[in-house]
Amino acid sequence: MDKTIERALKYLGFKGTADAEQLHLVETAMMEIKQVARPACLHTFYKLHRTPEGVYYIDGKLNLDYKSTRGLFEKKDSDLLCILVSTIGPAVDKRIAKYKEIEPSRMVLLDACASSYVEEITDEYQAKLNLKEQTFRYAPGYGDVPLTMQREIFDLMPQISRIGIELDDTNFMHPFKSMTGLIGFKKD
Repeated sequence: MDKTIERALKYLGFKGTADAEQLHLVETAMMEIKQVARPACLHTFYKLHRTPEGVYYIDGKLNLDYKSTRGLFEKKDSDLLCILVSTIGPAVDKRIAKYKEIEPSRMVLLDACASSYVEEITDEYQAKLNLKEQTFRYAPGYGDVPLTMQREIFDLMPQISRIGIELDDTNFMHPFKSMTGLIGFKKD
C-alpha cells in the first residue's frame, strides 16, 4: 500500500487493515487532493553556533533556546540548520471547505489525505537536499517550542510569501496545509 494512503488512514484513526471499500474511499479522496494541489517548497541554510552553556543560535532573530531544540541538535551534533517550508496550495483548503456543509464525511477524508500529501511532498523535497546526519524535522508548536516561532521564521525568511503562504495573527499558516520544519545536520 502507498505510504501516503497509509498515513491518511492513520490520520483517520484506522486500526488494523482497511477493507476494499474503505481503501477505495481514501484513494479517491487522495486523487481529488492531488488534482487540485499546487505543491511548493523552499528552504534556507544557517550555520548553527553554540554557546559554552550549550545554547544553540543562528545569525538572525530565531530563538532556538528550548530544551527540545537543544536535544535535537545535540543528538546528531548538528552544525548547520535547514529551515524548510512547504505547502500544497490554497485550492486544497477551498476543496475541503466546500464539503463542510454538503458532505462532512468527505471533508474529513479530504482533510486527512491533504495532511498526508503535504507530508509526502515535504519528505520528498527534504530527501533531495541530501542533508548529512540529519535530525528529525521539528516544527514550531512541537514540545516546548511555541507556535510563535512561526512569526520569527516568517520574519527571517520573507521569501515564504513567494510560494503563497501567509501567517495570521494567531501564527497559523494559510493555506492550512502548509508546514515549517527545523532540521539540524552536519556540514561534512
